[in-house]
Amino acid sequence: MYDETGLAALMAASIGFMLVFFVIFIAFYVLKSIGLMTLAANKGIENAWLAWIPVADLYIMGSIVGEMDLFGYRLTNLGMWLPVGVIGGWILAMIPIIGILFSLALMVFMIIFIYNFFKIYTDSAVLYTVLSCLLGLFAIFVFIIRNNQPIGGGYTPPSQY
Repeated sequence: MYDETGLAALMAASIGFMLVFFVIFIAFYVLKSIGLMTLAANKGIENAWLAWIPVADLYIMGSIVGEMDLFGYRLTNLGMWLPVGVIGGWILAMIPIIGILFSLALMVFMIIFIYNFFKIYTDSAVLYTVLSCLLGLFAIFVFIIRNNQPIGGGYTPPSQY
């Protein structure tokens, strides 16, 4: 009934694809970590090596951004709150039905955060954000901007009338 040659070929192809994706994943992880560590060191953030630890790299990204404006609310101390918010969002996303709302809220927050992150170091923040979100190129762009100096695109408080 089963063609063992075809099954073996399918298994070999599957293992090959998994290996290729694993190598790509590791390459992106290394690029992101090097980029974040360099940005953190250039900004004078202590323990820049935390960029190599999953979830702790959120602390580094939050510390690099520092603070941002989210729909008129000023979010400060992002180094502390970004990891807490992301982990909390992941946990709340597991709740049936309303978890979808938490997932959407976390997604919107992360898109705005990524835009603010890139806005500090490049004039192409919109392009980098769109390509990061649609094609998963965040690691490559972080590596590209790792030696850039801040261009003044950080948090700007809303103007008072």
